[in-house]
Amino acid sequence: MNPSPEFIHSERLRDAPRAPSEISRPGPQTVKPAGEDKAPTPSKRSLHILCIDDDKRILESLKDCLTHYGHRVKVAADGRRGIDLFCTAILKTEPFDVVITDLGMPDITGCQVAVAIKAESPDTPVIMLTGEAGITSTGGIIVAAVDVVVRKPPHLKELNDLLLRLCLVPGTIGTGGARP
Repeated sequence: MNPSPEFIHSERLRDAPRAPSEISRPGPQTVKPAGEDKAPTPSKRSLHILCIDDDKRILESLKDCLTHYGHRVKVAADGRRGIDLFCTAILKTEPFDVVITDLGMPDITGCQVAVAIKAESPDTPVIMLTGEAGITSTGGIIVAAVDVVVRKPPHLKELNDLLLRLCLVPGTIGTGGARP
């Protein structure tokens, strides 16, 4: 086994089979496990985060833990509400720095949410939470609209480190509209 494989958190990127239609599309960015970055991760930074999930326990856990890290967190219990909150925040000039969405929701899937978010704000990072294995091979649309895939349940310290890297470190996945 390779001692330093790149992960899409708990899924190995190199082991994921790719359909021919996915090969030419940009894939979800890989993020090295916490502590392996050359650039230091800032210890304190308040991000404006939108969490979308149909599981109220997941939403409560994400909100409680991310608030503990000093972030401002809004939650939506379904995809439609999440997209509405995202668009309203842009209109109020209070955009979200990053969006965390569940893949499997009954009204609108996380893939559809990600596409809608990127249509409104292409630079906003989208993190897909999923309990399903093999997410990178589900279809090309997720590859184009999702920045990072994280397996459920997320390790919250690692999720916080990921959020900070996505929004603050120059040259990583996205700038997400984060303000210094």
